Amino acid sequence: MDFGNVPKVAAATGAPAVARADVTAQPGSVTVDLPPEKTVQSASAGEAVHVDVRAQERDARSRAAGERRSFERDQSGRAADRALDETIERKLVIDPRTRAVVLQKKNRETGETIMQLPDEATLKLRAYSRELTERAREASETPPRVERTA
Repeated sequence: MDFGNVPKVAAATGAPAVARADVTAQPGSVTVDLPPEKTVQSASAGEAVHVDVRAQERDARSRAAGERRSFERDQSGRAADRALDETIERKLVIDPRTRAVVLQKKNRETGETIMQLPDEATLKLRAYSRELTERAREASETPPRVERTA
């Protein structure tokens, strides 16, 4: 069966590949299947690393001195904490207005409150909020009044 003139396929020709002048094989390089225009050059390795052994010893001594100071600081901090524990009384109290648990730290000698969680302002806000909530609940429980006029 003849279909007439069959078009002939011609090979596409383009510009010939140009070899790059800046690409040169380095000693120890590996052959790749990439065309020359897609190859890359590796970066230089740089200078060698020098290790100063005396610096490592100096760092170790400095680290040991820092650890010793830290240990001494912890010991003195613990002694201060023990002395503070002897002078401060800690109590958990339930506030009657808000029914909240309150942590109080008081000086044993003077009876003065040093710290309180939650603070007094927060307790007052809670008491105020509780009072408003109770009033709103009471207002909603009373039956609505119906007034009739003739």
